[in-house]
Amino acid sequence: MTKKHNGSQRVFGRRDRRDIPLENDAMFAEVMRRKDLCIGLLETIFEGRRIRDIVYEDGLSPEARKYIAFNPGNKSIRLDVYFEDGDTVYDIEIQKADKGNLPKRTRMYSSMMDANMLDKGLEYEELKDSYVIFICMFDPFEKGLARYTFRSICEEAEGLPLGDGRCIMFLNTKGSIGELGADMDAFFGYINGGVSSIGTGKDSGNEFVERLDECVLDINGDEDWRQGYMKYELNLIERYKDGEAKGISIGEANATNRMVKAMHSKGIPVQTIAECASIDANEVQRIIDCR
Repeated sequence: MTKKHNGSQRVFGRRDRRDIPLENDAMFAEVMRRKDLCIGLLETIFEGRRIRDIVYEDGLSPEARKYIAFNPGNKSIRLDVYFEDGDTVYDIEIQKADKGNLPKRTRMYSSMMDANMLDKGLEYEELKDSYVIFICMFDPFEKGLARYTFRSICEEAEGLPLGDGRCIMFLNTKGSIGELGADMDAFFGYINGGVSSIGTGKDSGNEFVERLDECVLDINGDEDWRQGYMKYELNLIERYKDGEAKGISIGEANATNRMVKAMHSKGIPVQTIAECASIDANEVQRIIDCR
């Protein structure tokens, strides 16, 4: 039995538009470095599952992670939030814009996770179960589902699983069909609110969202982190101006439009984009809305 959810109701208060919201990939990765919040998100996604501990799998110090996160010149492919709990490994990614490449990206990420385990000396039969989870702020398959879960099954024998231990999951924050649970519903509401949700955790009526919001506020108040993030933005702008950034369509003629859309896809606030591009915020919004 399915349950209808009104995505438009998953939005709370307002705050300074200069703040960096949870939907921003750098902010999301930083928040998920808090073990209790990462475990809380997992337990929200897999309602009823209790996770005692997780181990981050990147092997990097916080300083090294910060350098990579804020260095657009780094060309290595990186899993945003990669960790394990016992016999399962997870990669959680957040995606604000639909670039039409998510299925192939999940294939690449799943392969990277397997390669990482094999590099540690595991045999094929010892590979741990893996989850690649995309939190999408759009409907990746346009079916209205709040959750899309994919596993390998046999086409000729109905219900026969391959049993390779891989699972790909897309969470659609705009979805209206599917049993979510109160915590996931509240989480979707918070992330859908963007900048306007920051500082409203106590108003959400949800303990997990309140803790998420406190962490987002703390990070926004961390001057060192913000300076690193601003440096990242400035470097990104220079790269887009030089036509070197990834993801720029050759057919797009206007450099400012390309820069605005690229920064928006990274979750950078409209007001910040406007200041960096030296244009009005309304013009930034017009460019974003223009297909």
